[in-house]
Amino acid sequence: MKTYNIFKKGDIAFEGHKSNEYKFGRFVLNNLGDGIVSHIFDVFNPITPGDQNFWSYFIHNDQQMHQILAKSTTQATMMNSLVARDFMKQSINVPKYEEQTQIGGLLKSIDNLIVANERYPYPAKQNVK
Repeated sequence: MKTYNIFKKGDIAFEGHKSNEYKFGRFVLNNLGDGIVSHIFDVFNPITPGDQNFWSYFIHNDQQMHQILAKSTTQATMMNSLVARDFMKQSINVPKYEEQTQIGGLLKSIDNLIVANERYPYPAKQNVK
């Protein structure tokens, strides 16, 4: 199992593939359950508990993560690599757990409403002359 990392629920992994949306790679929150991931993913365990809904949105917010990843990744041919030493020097301000829960719940509700409305297309309006 040396080629795999333990990936527990609530852990965050760095996935270094570049895309138009994620120039430096991205973080992925494990909200499914305990498992394993390839050694090419750096896995981080939270020091203090946080709301998983909040963190799943926060780590995909380019305004929050762009500078952190720009300062802590190196470019390689196929994908970016996270320099853990540089990453651990970074700091971010986040709300307290109670506020994280409220923000995460709100964002999840909005996403659910969007998905529900996408399932049912609205009838096209007829132009009346």
